[in-house]
Parts: sequence; structure tokens; C-alpha cells
Amino acid sequence: MWGGTPAYWEWLSHSDARFSEVAKLKRISWLDIRGKIGTRMLSKRTSYCAYLVFKLEDGFYGLINVKAVVRFADTESDHEVKKRAKVVHFSEQGSRARPPLIRSDGWMELKMGNFFNDTGEDGDVEARLMQIRQNWKHGLIVQGIEFRPE
Repeated sequence: MWGGTPAYWEWLSHSDARFSEVAKLKRISWLDIRGKIGTRMLSKRTSYCAYLVFKLEDGFYGLINVKAVVRFADTESDHEVKKRAKVVHFSEQGSRARPPLIRSDGWMELKMGNFFNDTGEDGDVEARLMQIRQNWKHGLIVQGIEFRPE
């Protein structure tokens, strides 16, 4: 949310990113990151997971746990999506916390959820990460959302 607002997000090049630009969170109170992919682009009859690929700056704050959901786009209302979203963790705080994994490329990945691509005719799949509590967040660098087979 507000990805084009320079007061909240900065788009910059990063030496070890796969893409020409990454999004750096400057300071924001409402986090809502979404990524979509068409099911026709994916293998049929295959289970997929969606992962947020990111880094955290030294001194990051406000990003301990957030909610994530993966769904077929336009099949549920925003209210239903928010109710169904599960808590995922940016850190090891909490007794049942499963922290993000550090990848071999130096980035971290946070599992957002999974889905089954049956015939490839289900339209778009949306992966969404959100924290709508009004506390300030800073220091997240997002490379993207990756969809890959389980």
C-alpha cells in the first residue's frame, strides 16, 4: 500500500537482487503488500507456496508478526480474507514462532501460504501480507513475492 508514495517507500537498486529495483519501507503504520500471478502461467495439477522475499535493515522495528493469506483473486471479500489470514513471524519472538528462512542468496523468505493449481483456469492467485494495527514499521526491503511448487 502506498508503494508510489516517496514518504513511505523508496525504490532503489540492490546489488544482490534479481530485479533492477527493490522496495524499501521508510516508515509506515499500515502495511498491505500484494502480489498476483495468473494460474495459466503455472503448472497444472501442482501445489504451490507463496513466499515474501525480503531483507531487514539494522534497526528495523514494528515487524514482529503480520498476517498472510493466499487465495484465488476475486473469490472472497476483503472482510473474509482478513478473517482467514494467518499470523506469520518476522522474528523468533513468541513460543510458536517459525522465523523466516535465510536463503543461499542472502535474502530471507517468509512462507505466506499455499494453493493447488488444478487446471490452470482459475484466474489470478493473490498472496497478501498485512498488518493493519496502527504501530509504526520501518526497515523492510522487499524483493518480491515468489510462487514456487511445494
